[in-house]
Amino acid sequence: MAVAAGAIVSKVRSMYGEHLNERDYGELIRKRNVGEIAAYLKQETHYAKALHDIRENNVHRGQLEDVLRKDLFRELVRLYRYSNSKKAAYYHLFIEEIEIDVILHILRMLISKRVQDVIAELPIFMRDYFSYDLMKIGEVRSYDELLEVIKKTYYYDVMLPFRVNKGKEDDIDYSACESAMLRAYYDRMIKIIHSVTKGSLRKDLLQLHTLDIELKNLSKIYRFKRYYNVSQEVITNAMVPIAGRIRKSKMQEMIAADDDHAFQKLLKQTCYQLQLDEKNTDIEWLMNGIRYRNALQKLYYSQKAPVVFSAYVILQKTELTNIIRIIEGVRYQVDSDTIASMLIY
Repeated sequence: MAVAAGAIVSKVRSMYGEHLNERDYGELIRKRNVGEIAAYLKQETHYAKALHDIRENNVHRGQLEDVLRKDLFRELVRLYRYSNSKKAAYYHLFIEEIEIDVILHILRMLISKRVQDVIAELPIFMRDYFSYDLMKIGEVRSYDELLEVIKKTYYYDVMLPFRVNKGKEDDIDYSACESAMLRAYYDRMIKIIHSVTKGSLRKDLLQLHTLDIELKNLSKIYRFKRYYNVSQEVITNAMVPIAGRIRKSKMQEMIAADDDHAFQKLLKQTCYQLQLDEKNTDIEWLMNGIRYRNALQKLYYSQKAPVVFSAYVILQKTELTNIIRIIEGVRYQVDSDTIASMLIY
């Protein structure tokens, strides 16, 4: 077990040593188009192997982003192979997160009726690790067909209450499906952590994940308050119950806030001391910054393989988000200072 744990810690730190730095981001921001961004990533960074077959002169935004996402998945799968059997259930959670993303993606396609290109967007290379058939889910054209594909997984029981008849895909309650899925996933995560870990390892993993869940809850409350006129009951039902840093009474007070301005005042009073203003309403950027700094500390100072692995997942997702922000910024001719202000590193 110690060998496997040490292998993951060493491998993760070695891989993160090749991550993009301030100089790389500065160079990328100065590029004039997606092709130049792809060329720099291919020639100057650790993405060289992933982009080996990419032709910089005619690569489009979607293609580049897809290749980078698949490269992240492949990295995590390689690390997953190092895991020992006693903690395999914990490491497998990152694959379950991707499984859920695929199911929600299929739901969006059913609602929008844009199902013709579904298979091309699926991480087919991960099919050996999935609990359901990725090829079959790409052929789904109704809610019942989706249920049939996931019938032998715990996702089936989560999705069954929201079933709609074929031809009634417009009636799918996507928000309810998403909330139910996330609650089930996080509940399973907490149970697995308690089942396969103990002591300081359990404490560190719970801190890492409850922080993430709490930040997502806060983001949801803010979006509901700022963009939608919904009841407290709707907001409460969208929350993932968790004992985080914020007291339950304070969270309930934020849910009951009259509007987003009242919510922001309460948010500023929490341990996170977050403050939004009219110029910066991107709460996800603020939340991701907290996740990034927490994960970076864990990666550098923890000697526990599951903690280092999970921290690396967060850091690499942040790097991918940075690259996508740069691609979008360059594409829409956003000035370099503004793009730089959106990055987290």
